[in-house]
Amino acid sequence: MKKVIIALTTIVLIATAAIGITHYYSVKILSAGRAYTYFESQYSKAEKDATRHLLSYIYSHEETDYLFFNNDISILKGDSIARDALTNGKDIKIARIGFLMGGNNKDDLPELIWFFQNFKNTSFFNKAVQQWHQADLLVAKLSQTGAFAHHKIQSGKPVDKEGLLLQINTISDELTIKQQNFSALLGNTSRIVDHYVFMADFLTVIVILISSALLGGLMLRKVHTSKKVIVEQNLALTDMNKRINKFVYTVTHDLRAPLSSLTGLISVLEKEKDIAKVPDYTGMMRESIDLQDKHIRDVLHTIRTDGGMTAELCNLGEIISSVISQNAFFSEGKKVKFLSELEVWQLKCNVTNLKTVFNNLISNAIKYADFSKPEQWVKVRSYKDNEHCVIEIEDNGVGIRPEQRNSIFNKFVKSGTNKKSMGLGLYFTRQAIEDMNGTITVRSLLGGGTSFIVSLPL
Repeated sequence: MKKVIIALTTIVLIATAAIGITHYYSVKILSAGRAYTYFESQYSKAEKDATRHLLSYIYSHEETDYLFFNNDISILKGDSIARDALTNGKDIKIARIGFLMGGNNKDDLPELIWFFQNFKNTSFFNKAVQQWHQADLLVAKLSQTGAFAHHKIQSGKPVDKEGLLLQINTISDELTIKQQNFSALLGNTSRIVDHYVFMADFLTVIVILISSALLGGLMLRKVHTSKKVIVEQNLALTDMNKRINKFVYTVTHDLRAPLSSLTGLISVLEKEKDIAKVPDYTGMMRESIDLQDKHIRDVLHTIRTDGGMTAELCNLGEIISSVISQNAFFSEGKKVKFLSELEVWQLKCNVTNLKTVFNNLISNAIKYADFSKPEQWVKVRSYKDNEHCVIEIEDNGVGIRPEQRNSIFNKFVKSGTNKKSMGLGLYFTRQAIEDMNGTITVRSLLGGGTSFIVSLPL
């Protein structure tokens, strides 16, 4: 896409530059057309003045009229010199001198010369130049007629005035026709050039519009794509932030369980008077430390892989036993009876996430046990339901109030009176299950216990 955008931008820039160039030459051509219009008017005026002064001289024999005639003829001959120099590739200085002799403005000379040089080989302007050349031949004939009349008058010989009048009028009429043809062809030349310039401008504008539309479309597409990428990146960052929050909570929560277990064992050991039982307690402490060490290694493994989403074959019984062992030495945990009925023993999932789920649900069952009842218990069951493994963690605790059941999986929602709870455990539990493409639901009866049902794909 980048190459296409560069190409279209280049086309737009070139087309814009082309419009600037065509406009420059349009102005130059119009200026040249104006200069040639002035040139033609000066030529026509000089021809009419020459004819008038020659006729006046023939009838008056005044030398002044003949001088005026020669002056007018020199104007016409100057233009002829310029045409001959430009047609035959002579020195530009000769053409400039000729145009100045023809009474043209010196500021118009660059346009007169430029237009002639660049358009002399075009059919439409070449025809105008041919008319100019034929007019120059008539001017030469008029000059010869004037010289002949002057010679006759100066020598005192009789002059055929009627014959000269007829000859001069014939030349003048032919010159008028040539001038009209030149003017018409010059106008046609201007119209043709204007047409080509207009077409060039029109096509250039079309190219600019199409290229700009394509460029705009590509830029909008690029902006849309960039916006989409940014949105996706923001979503990814948001998801990553959620995972980091969950990971931090999980790590801190799960690391505290073995420490709490150690604290409970130390409290029991401090009160134990039978020395023979000390090795049993120290063995339990070592087991708790080993569990913590294993959990730390699991966390490090998770960090090294893909942030907690690696699935592997897990032994459901071992994980449940490990979690129960971590919670069994709490003061409340000692009073709770743990039961398990497992039909499914192996499951492909993320070990760290599954431990987090069991640790949160079992520790919550202990926290909210109903010690007013004769017996407190937590039961874990697993069974297969189509292509899913269903795990139920059931207790006979205090239960959950009906108005809280729909919100207990939300952030900062506490279902009991535990002031130390932040209300994040069940929120991260649900996230951990959803990360494994599973679901969690709850059934509860206030005062009658709670059952969490976890469904995970096999």
